[in-house]
Amino acid sequence: MGCALAVAGLPARPGDAARAQPPAGRATASPQVLASPQRPAVNIPPGLPRYDIAARIDPRAKRVDAVERVTFTNRSKVPVTELVFHVYPRYKVEGKERLRLARTMEMLRLSPEEALDDKGDRLAVSGVEVEGEARPAAFSFDPGDPTILVVPLARPVPPGGRAVARVGFLVDLPEKWGRWGTYREVTYLVNWYPVLAHHDDRGWQRTPFAPWHQPFYQDAGHYHVNVDLPAGQVVASSGRIVGREEAPGGWQRLRIDADPVRDFALVCSARFRTWERTVGATTVRVHGFDEHEANARRALDYACEVIPQYEKWFGPYSDTEFEIAPAFFGWNGNECSGLVLLDDRVLRLPSAGRRYIEHLVTHETMHQWWYNTVGTDGYGETFMDEGLVNSFTARRLDAKYGRNGPLITWPEGLTWLPTIGREDMRMAGYYGWKRKGGSGPVIQDMGQMGNLMVLFSLAYDRGGKVVDMMYNRMGEERFFAFFRKLYADYSFKTLYYADFKRELAAFDPKGDWPAFLEGWLEASRETDWSVKKVEVAAPRGGAVAAAGGGTRADPEVRRVTVEVEQEGELAEPTVVLCKTAEGELRVPLWPEKGTYEVPGARVERIVRPSAQGPAPGGGGGEGEGPKATGQGRDQGRPRWRGGRWVVTLDAPGEPTQVELDPDHALLDSNPENNRWKPEIAWRLTPLMTPLDMSGQFQAYDRPSVVAGPFIDQYARGGVKAGVQRTNRWSVVGWAGTEPALREAIFGGEATLFHTPSTNWATGFFYEQGLYNFYNDKRHSGGRFYMRKRLLESSSFIVDDPVFFEVYYGLGNEFWQGDDGRPVSQYLGAVGVRYRQNTQFPYWDPVQGELIDVSAEYGNTLMGSQLDYARVVGQYGLVRKAPESWGIFPNSRFALRGYGGWSTPGNATLFRLGGGQRLRALDLTSLEGSAVWLVTAEWRFPIWRDIDRDVIDHTISFRHLYGALFYDIGQSYLGDRWGPIVHGPGLGLRWDVVLFSFLERATLRLDIAQPVGVRGGPVLWFGINQVF
Repeated sequence: MGCALAVAGLPARPGDAARAQPPAGRATASPQVLASPQRPAVNIPPGLPRYDIAARIDPRAKRVDAVERVTFTNRSKVPVTELVFHVYPRYKVEGKERLRLARTMEMLRLSPEEALDDKGDRLAVSGVEVEGEARPAAFSFDPGDPTILVVPLARPVPPGGRAVARVGFLVDLPEKWGRWGTYREVTYLVNWYPVLAHHDDRGWQRTPFAPWHQPFYQDAGHYHVNVDLPAGQVVASSGRIVGREEAPGGWQRLRIDADPVRDFALVCSARFRTWERTVGATTVRVHGFDEHEANARRALDYACEVIPQYEKWFGPYSDTEFEIAPAFFGWNGNECSGLVLLDDRVLRLPSAGRRYIEHLVTHETMHQWWYNTVGTDGYGETFMDEGLVNSFTARRLDAKYGRNGPLITWPEGLTWLPTIGREDMRMAGYYGWKRKGGSGPVIQDMGQMGNLMVLFSLAYDRGGKVVDMMYNRMGEERFFAFFRKLYADYSFKTLYYADFKRELAAFDPKGDWPAFLEGWLEASRETDWSVKKVEVAAPRGGAVAAAGGGTRADPEVRRVTVEVEQEGELAEPTVVLCKTAEGELRVPLWPEKGTYEVPGARVERIVRPSAQGPAPGGGGGEGEGPKATGQGRDQGRPRWRGGRWVVTLDAPGEPTQVELDPDHALLDSNPENNRWKPEIAWRLTPLMTPLDMSGQFQAYDRPSVVAGPFIDQYARGGVKAGVQRTNRWSVVGWAGTEPALREAIFGGEATLFHTPSTNWATGFFYEQGLYNFYNDKRHSGGRFYMRKRLLESSSFIVDDPVFFEVYYGLGNEFWQGDDGRPVSQYLGAVGVRYRQNTQFPYWDPVQGELIDVSAEYGNTLMGSQLDYARVVGQYGLVRKAPESWGIFPNSRFALRGYGGWSTPGNATLFRLGGGQRLRALDLTSLEGSAVWLVTAEWRFPIWRDIDRDVIDHTISFRHLYGALFYDIGQSYLGDRWGPIVHGPGLGLRWDVVLFSFLERATLRLDIAQPVGVRGGPVLWFGINQVF
């Protein structure tokens, strides 16, 4: 039996009694929190704006005609001379923003054809009237931001005064995924009407619209909405439907009240079914299609489970109804007031993805407390709701499934398939971003962050861990007492970071919270605990802490001495864990306490932390540590840098592991050095796919090993084993066959990421042909390289779209998929390569260009059988066919030019044929010292929106396209050109999605007939488009 100090997080201070604990077992679900049918009222501040909206929604005409009457009360201390509204549907994608949005859509596995509204400017204001003014108001739009509507007032509105404006407008609904639109018989209206900007003593806050996240900064308001729509439409909305009546012509009229809410959203469809349950005082409804039923029922269970929990944590839910509905939104989940939208793809997840659905419902439902009721500046301080909710979500699911419970839970017999732990998913992106050189304060606006990856890394991931560390310092009771206070005091107000900082300091004045928040949120400082040394003495016998208190004799007691160091700038309190076969011993480490004892252990500071760096500790004397001082983002040096401590404890047996921060409560800059002995995540699988080796499916804080039979994107198969440390290094080896080359092969590759510098990679690749089943020409080769990664792919199977590389190559295949070199001679060369692929989306481009050029020189000193120089280049272009052409909608045309030249002219250094080049020739036809190739390809839809799922929704078929192509090319050898080969052909392209949105690819089948040389048709299979 072992012993452990009884601490939950770190609420206990040194000196608390020790307690014995058995080894940590399997995590169990937290007890169900029962809801109360009676609920106290949430405080509603006076003077909130009022919106009376009359809207007619016509899904068939794809439009909304509406009039709103807006009552504004001036709650500031300054007169108001104009009313300012956000009109988000007026947004139009322009310039560089198009490429950024297209790349964001790639991450979401959406094509611009599905989700990018090229037309934009979907809201038209027909007129504005201000009550009390004789003439219609002369409204205008901000010249710097067309999504800002300005209505001048004839008379200033004094503090406490009111202004009432009547706005007529029309919303044109695109048939696109998005916030406002209609798609597959679902109409969705989110952020769709003119809404007052936030106003305070500073005036109107004209925050810009950022379509790649949620930049919303507006006051809660009272909404009373009359909606006319076809009678068969089922509605999910903010607020409550308080009246329903039939209207002429097969229409219906709904009266909806929402008092108050942060926004008003509505989604409707004639296809919706509804599942309903009451939990406490809240009626919960989930809407969905017939095919959504299993996951809709799960979503209902999850919502009914978390609402009582959140009421216990924070306070009462602010309404009596809560709804979840599907929409074609692109984001997997989106919070609205009283309503959560789940992407249709989420509700179509296989049963193995039910925990991911629970994760989304847990997260988005919590936004009813932290966004809807307690508002934030979504553009300027994204952390203030997303960071909090990220932490709370993890805490809720940790209690139910364990800290790193799998998000994908495969059924029995399929548990060998790849999965990902929740903590691994939560933190891998942040540590990867840091390795790429990412840095910066959490508290900055979306314009400064610039893109989704930075925002996720800072506001969600780092911000969420900062809230975790608050819990670690405060303990559960004080932590939730603080947030209950915030919820009560800021209901239907706006909570700013400055308020949060001030309130926390007042709530716990001894906690030095300003310095904590400044270091973690306003600056980008780090903590880095590390285990430096562990010494274990021989068994000597003695007493150890016993369960229930006291001590007991144990002849196997060993004195364990652990030396730890703080190498970062912020020394957060943590725990030293000693594991033995008998149990666990936990010792709290409080940096500011210096040297102290707890029952069963002693903590001695041997190097005193200092703002000037490490200094000798004089033998670890007692006394107060350095005083904490306020540190703004530009102030001074760290307050605790360089401390070192020795922890001495009596372990009931041989230690198997010693670890700092075993519960991962901290955002440690290098969690791998928190352990005494390295730990490895092992997994054997009967089928290894590219997903198994992708960084997203590995442990974020330790090396991972995966091995098993494999099939990959290069059409190779066999046995593969790989070991990697995510974002640091990777080593892979394989043996098997490559059918396209008719060879048995073995090979391997190794990569050091961010070496020699950030966003570089250094590595080697080599593959050896063992036996050719067709002839005696074996295809072998590889390279050593250094690559500057200018843009990384979000795909698991696609190479970096933009990079520059220098390499030394040997053999006939310098990189994977490089089948353009004949095997007539063994090559050795140094070379350079540049690739720039701006085509998007990567699985089936609708627009963009491809540039790929390389040049190399080889001689016998480099291992080549001949002295040679070789240059090759490729340019590809894809464009959508203009609608005015009148051919199939969603068609695109692709053009490609490919050419290569080498010297000497009598050496065969190029292949003209192949699945990536002239598809009417096989790999052994028409080799030469130079080649040229031109391709024209028409890609046209055969069956769009197939919308068929197989294998429990694990694989989805989205679209089927056809392709008509014409390749024409020629090779040169010796002193003459070969025949010009024409290669007309046709192909099929299946747009396939794995696990709803995990990966997306185009399965390609091409058949081409050579004209100009002898031969029959040639068939090629591949993944994604040729160019």
